[in-house]
Amino acid sequence: MRRLIYALVIFILIGGIILTAYAPDEISTVFIVLMEGTIFLGVFFGIVPIIQFYRAFENGLENVERALDVQTSSTWSVIEQIDKFFHQRVLDEQFREYQEKVQSQRDSGQILADIDEYINDEILGLKSWQNVIQQIPGTLTGMGILGTFIGLIIGIQGIGFVNVNAALTSVQTLLSGIQVAFYTSIAGVILSLTFNVIYRISWNIMIRNMGLFIDEFHKNVIPPVEEQMRYRERKEIKQIIDLLERLPKNGVFGVNNSNQNLQPSGFDNEKILMPQILQGLRDGEFIFYLQPIYDLNNRQVVSAEALVRWNHGKLGMVSPSVFIPILESNGYITKLDQYVWERVCATVRNWIDRGIRPVPITINVTKTDILAMDIAEFFGNMLKKYRIPPRHLEIDIAMNAYQQASESALEAESRLRENGFRVAMDGFDGDFIMLDAIGNVKADILKLDLRYFGENTNMSSINSIFEQARKLQMTLTVEGIESMEQLNALRRFGCTEGQGFYLSRPISVEDFEKMANGEKAK
Repeated sequence: MRRLIYALVIFILIGGIILTAYAPDEISTVFIVLMEGTIFLGVFFGIVPIIQFYRAFENGLENVERALDVQTSSTWSVIEQIDKFFHQRVLDEQFREYQEKVQSQRDSGQILADIDEYINDEILGLKSWQNVIQQIPGTLTGMGILGTFIGLIIGIQGIGFVNVNAALTSVQTLLSGIQVAFYTSIAGVILSLTFNVIYRISWNIMIRNMGLFIDEFHKNVIPPVEEQMRYRERKEIKQIIDLLERLPKNGVFGVNNSNQNLQPSGFDNEKILMPQILQGLRDGEFIFYLQPIYDLNNRQVVSAEALVRWNHGKLGMVSPSVFIPILESNGYITKLDQYVWERVCATVRNWIDRGIRPVPITINVTKTDILAMDIAEFFGNMLKKYRIPPRHLEIDIAMNAYQQASESALEAESRLRENGFRVAMDGFDGDFIMLDAIGNVKADILKLDLRYFGENTNMSSINSIFEQARKLQMTLTVEGIESMEQLNALRRFGCTEGQGFYLSRPISVEDFEKMANGEKAK
């Protein structure tokens, strides 16, 4: 394939030389030479790097295959020892940065970053001057049009009919000008189309090679973030169930003495964990972490989302993925939500009393909450009890509440807004037709969740959601920002606020206070 691309490049350069050789006059020659120079720069700065990237991804695939042949439990440990993984300067620099990030995450026990956070089409486009190179076809066409006008001007200026000789000379000059006009115009179009086709073929072939490499890397070296999180959640649930079964069966935790082989799913999960959850609520083990929400332009914290955590007395910090599904299935999630909401209000009051300027805290409300209780009345009582203004709380109502309990959700939304709360539709997936079907949604904000779109989603499709929101005069914020690529794209789309693991993971209230004061959190 590389030979084909090189052959096409040589073809367009030879074509330029032939067009120069057959140019009818000096003016046409100048224009063709300028076009050739532009093409040469485009080949050197645009197409040659693409060919290098293409070959580099082939090298990367070969190195992954060699690492798989080594008898070891960790393919990554073999790859780490390869000095020049791609044998291409730009990609090797990106890969070294990725290695450092992975090592740091391994040391701290975090989910490992996706390689496409560091190697993707946006970064490669930036490194290969893509935005500049894409202007070359238009520039060539423009040069051809400019030559057309100059040729016509020369021809028209030479017209004169004083006598027969002057008339004949005028006709010759006019025909010469027309010849220049047509020749430069046609040459510009031919060179423009040819260069554009070659560039796009090269780029698409390179993107295909990059996709093949990333798929192979995910499959055999480091899985994508979503897969790692699913695996970790399954593993964590199993570990917790196993640990709980080993705890003393003294009745304190409500675990029975049955010797049956319990699996981490369904009714057995609930039977083991619900007594623990109830005891944890009584013992104050449930706390909340805060995930900062940023102004995407200056990276300043503008608010935070409260997320529940379970600090088990014997097991340590338990992931929400372990206990939330159980509580949602039996309806007890409302009790936990109320407990967390009150803790948030108490924290805001504590900040005010200590002279700390509170940022708005986002509180999540589920469909079950909407159906089980009077949300507006509850938060109204919290404002009175803790003497806090409504501007310090933002109520996020889950999108499925609007979809499956629209009447109750819209009523709660209306009453909350009347009481001075800012209300958001949480987990919006970009479906404006659904919004129209619900009707009369007055939420102040739509929180677009990028996790709905998958890791390989083209960001241009998300831009269309922002364009539609602007037409409807709706405010969009974003959650689930996982990479620099997403962050840069969102800035271009005009998004001003967002949150996600790339910006900050959820942190303790104490660490959030330090962050707000400009101190370094632990």
